[in-house]
Order: sequence, then C-alpha cells, then structure tokens
Amino acid sequence: MKRIGFLLGSFDPVHIGHIYMATEALNNDLVDEVIFVPTFQNPWKDKSTDFHKRCLMLEMAIVPLENCKISMIEQTLTAPYYSYNTLNALSKQYVNDDLYLIVGADVVTEIPHWNNGSWILSNYRLITVRRDGYDYKAALDIPNTLNVSSTYIRDLYKQK
Repeated sequence: MKRIGFLLGSFDPVHIGHIYMATEALNNDLVDEVIFVPTFQNPWKDKSTDFHKRCLMLEMAIVPLENCKISMIEQTLTAPYYSYNTLNALSKQYVNDDLYLIVGADVVTEIPHWNNGSWILSNYRLITVRRDGYDYKAALDIPNTLNVSSTYIRDLYKQK
C-alpha cells in the first residue's frame, strides 16, 4: 500500500511553490508519491491556458523529481470539473492506497463549502502547506518559506 498525495490545480503557470509543496511532502516522508492533477477547466475561471500546454509545462517542471507524475484524468471527465468529481475518480483508481490531498492553508477552510466537500474530507487526509496570513495547521503540516502564486506570476507578466 502506497501513500499517494494529490496536488490539484490549474498550474497556470506551474511554479516553484507547486514544486515545493510536492518535494516537501516527499522529503518529510508524508507520502511515497505525488501526483499532480491539472484541472481541465477551472469552473471558477473564464479562461485558462490550453490544458495540454499546461500539462506539458508541468511535465517539464517535474522531470528532475523522483516519485512525481501527472494524471490527466480530468480530460476523461465531464464538466463541471469540481475537485470532488476528480478525487472520486482517482479514489477508484487507487483503491488500495492511502490517499492524501496536498493543499495550501488558504484553501483548507474552503473545502467544506466545495461540492461534496465533506466527502473529500472523509476520504482524503490533508497535508497543508502554511501560507502567509493563514493560521490553519493540520496534523500533517509543511512550513512555507515561499510566498508565490500563479496569480502573482501572471500579474508580473502583465506588468512586463
């Protein structure tokens, strides 16, 4: 039985913060493997970079990482692409494994409000990465020394 951590997101773009979350979960022996799961289309965003381009960027970013891979499961699902639908499908693929969801502390308090959030919290153990301005800590907690987000990177790009 493996301990598998899932890191869901748009990854638009993938950045060092995403890599940090995965490597810290692995380096602290919280999971045996991290699977990045890019969303096909974030239901809360009107426009994203093409799914396959984001997967390619993600694939290039994790090349040097051991025990990391990508699941493109969302391209087989139907809209809306809620985390519940994705995690439910993944739990059927990894039925014999211990399943974890790796999230930032800024997201944890939102999960109960997600579509079937209580199911997610009942079926996945949380690994949280601390974020500036959020005090939430889980039983499996990773300190955060980085303060970066995809939104921040996109804003920098727009400002040239």
